[in-house]
Amino acid sequence: MDSIDKLLAEIKTEYTEPQATPKPNNLTPVKLDLPVTKADVLIDNLLSEVQAEVAENKIPDIQYQPTSYYHLPPIEFIHSPANKSDVFMDNLLADVKADIAEQEAAEQRRKQEELVQEKIRQEKIKNEQRKALEKPAKEWLAKLDPLSSEGLWFERFAEGYPDKLAAAIDYLQTNS
Repeated sequence: MDSIDKLLAEIKTEYTEPQATPKPNNLTPVKLDLPVTKADVLIDNLLSEVQAEVAENKIPDIQYQPTSYYHLPPIEFIHSPANKSDVFMDNLLADVKADIAEQEAAEQRRKQEELVQEKIRQEKIKNEQRKALEKPAKEWLAKLDPLSSEGLWFERFAEGYPDKLAAAIDYLQTNS
């Protein structure tokens, strides 16, 4: 066990002690003679200015801190964008409501038209019945004695009608 502790101590000292002398390597620096451009000069000047400002502490050290996206507040929309399926459903619902309203209006118009047609039919029947009673009413009026009790009663009855024939037709229609 002693040998393992000894080996561990050597490794530990090797990595913890600062190395005063760099290990010699077989690489020799090579200086390249590249043509110097105006851009290279500007970049070098800018770099030296920045290094000088950092050395004078004019520019504070900026530490990079990665942003955690999990701690950011959620984005809030002023007007929440509608879901496409919601918009589609709203449009479909509006179309269905419009169709139903249109069908109800058409049904109402149809019923109204039926009522008008029924009234016209009833008027025609009434007029036909009056025409059918016109001849018997004229015959009844011709036979009626104006001085009899029935004649005197009819005179009073006919006062509310435009003429005696209309009154006779109504009287006969009621008694039929």
